[in-house]
Amino acid sequence: MKHYITIFVVGFLAVACFSGDALADDGMMRLGVGTSTLMADGPKSVQVRMGDCQFSMTLKKGEHIKYNDPDLILYRANAPLPDRELPFLQQAQTYSGYDWWFEKRGTVNVPWIGFMCENTSDFKWSLDNAQTDISQEMQDITDANSLRCPADFDGKQWTPLRKTGGANFENIDVPGANGFVVDIKSKKNGIQGPRFCFVNGKNVLIGVSGGGANTQGEKNSKDGFLLPLLRSIKF
Repeated sequence: MKHYITIFVVGFLAVACFSGDALADDGMMRLGVGTSTLMADGPKSVQVRMGDCQFSMTLKKGEHIKYNDPDLILYRANAPLPDRELPFLQQAQTYSGYDWWFEKRGTVNVPWIGFMCENTSDFKWSLDNAQTDISQEMQDITDANSLRCPADFDGKQWTPLRKTGGANFENIDVPGANGFVVDIKSKKNGIQGPRFCFVNGKNVLIGVSGGGANTQGEKNSKDGFLLPLLRSIKF
């Protein structure tokens, strides 16, 4: 009898430890840094920690998320896809540090979003940069981030940058952060894909989207992907 009791207690503790690791205090699934959970499928509310960015969002049915450290990939598909079919983060060493971007791979074409977390000090609109001389290395970093976040932030709202090929710019304020989304256009291929950014304290959550997702098309659709997701984000 004691043997069975021991097994039961050990099993209960194992389940309790797993549940504590996977769930936040409010019952949301925790995902990212500090957890053993790397994937989630909607419908579900998830709390994500990637770098210094910590936020929650609501996944609808058919929406899936995968944490890769340091990036996060979210996509819409009828079923979870293998890694070989998902976009992935590319990083390259430069004399100023590193550069990054997302690349599409595989044959499946699904709407997707790639997330990264940066510091406000790496943006031209940062007060820190306004008060100090900027080295060439820092200039390169801020130039790259201006392409990912093609807007200026004044502490309250975003204003789109000129000559960035952006369309359908929209400010999106969520609990704890000020954000925006814009469709980036290519002269050759039309809509290239939306970009969005949220400022929360000293952190900036950057999102790059592809696979046919765009805000203009969603405004005339009852089954939106990007805009409902962005409006569900909380910091």
